[in-house]
Amino acid sequence: MRHVLMTLCLTALLWLGVTQSSWAAIQEDIDLLLETHDCPVCILNEADLHGEDFSGANLKIATLTKANLSATNLSGANLMLSYLEEANLSGANLAGAQLNGAQLPGAKLIGADLTGAEMTQANLLDADLSNANLQDAVMLAVTLGTANLKGANLKGANLRGVNRSEALFCNTVMPDGDIENRDCEG
Repeated sequence: MRHVLMTLCLTALLWLGVTQSSWAAIQEDIDLLLETHDCPVCILNEADLHGEDFSGANLKIATLTKANLSATNLSGANLMLSYLEEANLSGANLAGAQLNGAQLPGAKLIGADLTGAEMTQANLLDADLSNANLQDAVMLAVTLGTANLKGANLKGANLRGVNRSEALFCNTVMPDGDIENRDCEG
């Protein structure tokens, strides 16, 4: 019962947009993730999980603020409603991952593989997606703001309901296969 109550309280905090960036990762949660790949509602803020294999992991509603997930295999992982503000996911494999409703403002996804990822209503405000592969990603109603999509591959991605007016595009492959260069310098 206590775990259920804690889960409900943490979920309420996430829904209200309250960040837990001052909360450090809980070692028990890190150990649980490493052992079982099943860590919903875990607190993994600032955790160094670089290069780990978490393919198919359950991280639904987890908080990973400023976590280092660079070069991590998260293919097919469930990160729905997770909080990844300023997380480093550079070079990460997120192919087929579930990121619906995930909060990724300021996240680094440089060169990340998001092929076929489900990202409906994800918050990518000011995220760096330069050279990321977003081919066939479902990005309905995603928030981009000034996200960097320079060199990104969006071929076949579903961007319906996405405001792209402030996002940065240079040598970006758009959903229809055309190249967008509106923000190239020189």
